[in-house]
Amino acid sequence: MRTYLLLLISLFSVSSTLTAQTPKHQTTSKQRTTPTYLSTEEATVSDIYKKVLPAVVTIFTTSNNFTEKGAIKSQGQGSGVLISHDCYILTAAHVVDGASEILVKTQDGKMRKATILFSEKTADIALLQLKVLDPSLAHAKLGNSDNLVVGQNVYAIGSPYGLENSFSSGIISAFRGFNMLYDGTVNVEFIQTDAAINSGNSGGPLFNSQGEVVGIASSILTVSGGFQGIGMVVAINTAKDLLAFEDRPWIGIESVFLTQEEYAKLFNLNIPTGGVLIQNVAVNSPAAKAGLRGGYISANVAGREILFGGDIILQIGNQVTCHADCLENSKGAHVDENKINIQYLREGKVFTAILDVTDTRRNFLVKE
Repeated sequence: MRTYLLLLISLFSVSSTLTAQTPKHQTTSKQRTTPTYLSTEEATVSDIYKKVLPAVVTIFTTSNNFTEKGAIKSQGQGSGVLISHDCYILTAAHVVDGASEILVKTQDGKMRKATILFSEKTADIALLQLKVLDPSLAHAKLGNSDNLVVGQNVYAIGSPYGLENSFSSGIISAFRGFNMLYDGTVNVEFIQTDAAINSGNSGGPLFNSQGEVVGIASSILTVSGGFQGIGMVVAINTAKDLLAFEDRPWIGIESVFLTQEEYAKLFNLNIPTGGVLIQNVAVNSPAAKAGLRGGYISANVAGREILFGGDIILQIGNQVTCHADCLENSKGAHVDENKINIQYLREGKVFTAILDVTDTRRNFLVKE
């Protein structure tokens, strides 16, 4: 089922090439008066847009990629929404995963630096925070996605193909669970909608008619690569459950597990139990603070795109890495520990480090 989900989700942060081809004109700042001839429904929808727009942001990312021609920087773009006076921003995990720099453009036109507080790829949810807090910024109210029904009107705002503050409307078409759980506890639910979602909408909010955030745009099911009326949005209750989950094991890495045989063939290394090969390390994450490094040499191995050159995690606490989920399962053995010793391999030498997960084990929805 997880394989089906990965096939279904077309992750679509806007690339630098795509952005370069995007028309440069954005939404004008002209003040517009609502015409008196609008129907009640039109006026209501227009009011929803005006109400929620101040909380919507555009996210720009920079990532370091390595090719045969050397290191290059790639640019990405997505959307997000401010959800608190603490300048927390909800977006999609794939918008910011692997980013070396994150800039957020707020509705006042200012570009602000942000950092990742939490990311969960399975549910495609990430929480950012502006590095310099500005409590005067507007933020949106989170709704209750359990109260939604099929056929209900919903509204999406984002920056499809770089066109900021684009507004689209549609209905809820279905609810998709894909039989997935996060940490065996939190249900991962997606809302299917026909509200237009395209490249650059990723991470943008889906609103109900009360102007409450009921989901975060994640993906599209597409054959052509464009909008075809089937968009997937992470239900806001899934996001809230994840952000309130105080014992999260997030350390800020993307990784793949390779077996003993794979390490022997690829690296001529004897790693008896296999190990976790780090792909990317999130900026300001526990892994980054511990000095762990991601990969930089891209290769295709048995149909998988893998980055080589990163650290290989061999052991977490007293647990030897045994499979790809060991990092998450290890928290069961370290439930009372905020600082966990790890052992990793770098350039043929074994090193140790301490992962301090203190700041990740808290309820982000509760103001401290």
